[in-house]
Amino acid sequence: MLSIRFLSLRSLCSFAAILQPGSPAPLHDIVGPVPFFPYTTSQIVVAVAILFLLLGGLGYFIWRSRRKRPLTRREAMLQALAEMKKELMIGSDHDFGIRVSTLLRNYLGEVFGLAAPRQTTEEFLKSLQGQKRFSLAEQEALSDFLRQSDVLKFAQGVAEAEERLILIQAAEKFVQKGMEEEG
Repeated sequence: MLSIRFLSLRSLCSFAAILQPGSPAPLHDIVGPVPFFPYTTSQIVVAVAILFLLLGGLGYFIWRSRRKRPLTRREAMLQALAEMKKELMIGSDHDFGIRVSTLLRNYLGEVFGLAAPRQTTEEFLKSLQGQKRFSLAEQEALSDFLRQSDVLKFAQGVAEAEERLILIQAAEKFVQKGMEEEG
């Protein structure tokens, strides 16, 4: 097949000028500097990936150093009791009895696996009899604590600041005694 190309007059003139020896080179427009970027696309991608990894690692290191260790159940219980001490006379006696009793019952349920949160005081104290988990003195202290908080919750008992403080300290003493036995 015959292929015909159409050539412009200008291209023929410049082609003829190249073929003739001794003739001056064709004139071209003056062009500014050609932009030149020394890195390939793959080098840029790798550099950006390394930058993101470094920034991510730095962010993780900062986040990890600021993150606090989660509190153990005992530490959380002692912290909650300390908050109750600060707000000793805030709220009614009924609400105080519920809060302090619920804290200790939930603590006993979570740490020792007892059914204290679901049982009445009498059921719970009966379930402790014959168990060697708590000494007789600890069982008596638990009994006194739960009965005093029951008076506040159900019998509309009145607790002055000293009586509230005694209940909180009894709960703290029980929690701290458990910590000493483990340590």
